[in-house]
Amino acid sequence: MRRGLARPNGLVFALILLFAAAATTRPAVVPRPAPAKALGACSAVTAADLERALGLGFGRGQEESRGAESTCDYGAGNGQVSITIQRLSAKLNIPAEIESLKESIPESTVRMSSGLGSTAFFLDIAGAGTQLHVIRDDRDYVMVSILGFGDAAAVSAAAERMARAALGRI
Repeated sequence: MRRGLARPNGLVFALILLFAAAATTRPAVVPRPAPAKALGACSAVTAADLERALGLGFGRGQEESRGAESTCDYGAGNGQVSITIQRLSAKLNIPAEIESLKESIPESTVRMSSGLGSTAFFLDIAGAGTQLHVIRDDRDYVMVSILGFGDAAAVSAAAERMARAALGRI
């Protein structure tokens, strides 16, 4: 008789466990990690990015970081490419910034650009190249300076490609 009672109790116990497990388990949801963001300017725009944009070989960049600002300098031949990324703490006064840049680099001219950020402009430097300044959402600042590889018309498209790469990684 004991043997007959043990079997139903064992079956009932197994059914209770199965029911409890089915009622309380949910599929595990594993959150996907966010894509890694560039930590510095040399990660935001790599030597490979420069090679694709300018068609020249570049060595490893020299990075300098101070607080929320990072600059990476790349050299090839007599030219230099500098990438600066910065997290702004306050909204910039763009007209004042442009005027200050024009005063600091005589004979430079400014061209506004669209499609890169909330504000973007080129500072063309006669006989040297260009700087592309991009501000996205009043917080992310990217500057791409290409000097010594041709005039502004020759390097502006490359500066845009580099700025897009940086914006995609910061």
